Amino acid sequence: MTYEFTTKSVRPATAAGRFYDGSPERLRREVEQYLEQAPAYDGSAGEICAAAVPHAGYLYSAAIAAPVFKALKGSVFDTVVIIGHDFGKMAPGVVAVLPGYTHYETPLGTVEVDRGLCNMLMERDPRIVKNDRVHLQEHTVEVQLPFLQATGFAGKILPVLFGEVTEAHCRDFAQLLRACQGNRKIFVLSSTDLSHYPASALSRELDAHTVELASSFQIGPLCDWKNGGIWEQKPGVETPICSAGGLGTAIAWAESLGATRCVTLKRGNSGDIPGADSHSVVGYASLLFCREKQKEFSVSPQNQEILLETVRQTLRAGVEGRRFEPPRPEDPDLLAPAALFVTLHAQGRLRGCIGTLEARLPLYLAAAEFARAAGFDDPRFRPLEESELADLDVEISVLSPLRRASSPEEIEPGKHGVVVSRGRRSGVFLPQVWEQLPRKEDFLAYLCSEKAGLPPDAWKAPDTALSLFTVFAFHAPML
Repeated sequence: MTYEFTTKSVRPATAAGRFYDGSPERLRREVEQYLEQAPAYDGSAGEICAAAVPHAGYLYSAAIAAPVFKALKGSVFDTVVIIGHDFGKMAPGVVAVLPGYTHYETPLGTVEVDRGLCNMLMERDPRIVKNDRVHLQEHTVEVQLPFLQATGFAGKILPVLFGEVTEAHCRDFAQLLRACQGNRKIFVLSSTDLSHYPASALSRELDAHTVELASSFQIGPLCDWKNGGIWEQKPGVETPICSAGGLGTAIAWAESLGATRCVTLKRGNSGDIPGADSHSVVGYASLLFCREKQKEFSVSPQNQEILLETVRQTLRAGVEGRRFEPPRPEDPDLLAPAALFVTLHAQGRLRGCIGTLEARLPLYLAAAEFARAAGFDDPRFRPLEESELADLDVEISVLSPLRRASSPEEIEPGKHGVVVSRGRRSGVFLPQVWEQLPRKEDFLAYLCSEKAGLPPDAWKAPDTALSLFTVFAFHAPML
């Protein structure tokens, strides 16, 4: 079902004056102070792919939430997906509830809703529904907006309330976001508080377990924990987490981007506030889900020469009708599985290029295997002849592991090789191709049309996957 946004419809700031200050001047000063005092993320866990923040009144939870927004300051996102309260068993079969509003208001101004993304999600899956009334009553999305606005966010938002809490729903929603993403750079922000209404000591115990499940990316056990467990017998506990669906989706989204690490920036509960009731509290935590920075890899000069000589010997043997079997080396770097391409040039023109994106063979055997393929099995060229060897230049490109790009904006010209795939069609360009196609639009258009057999603009479509890699390349004359 498609909801048509025909006129501007602004959701008013219903939480202003209750959960946070209603004065624009005082609110901005307050948020900026929280950000200034928040501990800084040092980046050691890698790039931030998703996050979780609490959504209580600023008096109680803003100091816990602020470190996440401070860590995101300066990041550029087209759309921030903010997932608040979930309805659990009250919404069987529902994955997510979206609004029909075109904008959300706070005392600091309005933020535009990504209406295109809203419509695509509802068109793709009937389990995603629209309901303005529940969004009007809910504060869990709204309270995050002043922090986004204070950090200079200029993109759009997708306000979401989650439906029935299951691992399948979390993963399905993350996959739907991916399918509808297009060229957007999306960030998923889970808006959730933790334990509700136990005494402070018990809150810390329950919250530690919840954070452990999230930190170890255990979406299924997290959803099961929300839906029932030992906490039901604990005094005063209403729930161990109020928005597990959003947290599970944030984890699933982060996983799809290659995240493997979770950083807890800050934890606490409402009883930590001077004068607050410590016998009935709400727990809070701020979490970052991060993708480790890819380590720079290289091949030592000695091993470069061994591999180049392996290619030379393989090609010489091939033109003589023999098969060269390289001796087993002692260096463990040459014995490690590696993905690589062997490229041959004759008088500056391509003469063969074959390789693999999967690290299946040890590096030294892969060099021989793909040298044979490039010289004698590339369907674009006839097999090499002995007379051509003198003019040949050989190049070896050792590939880093593939990672899925969240949008074409992640692609860095000159640095990244790219794999494009849709259905059964796929194609790959090594980073060296940027020398011939320096404009990103041309690079991707030729990759789609010439290598994958797809329309030139297929890279723009939401159902086209783009994966990135880097290479360590070295070359030398054949003789």
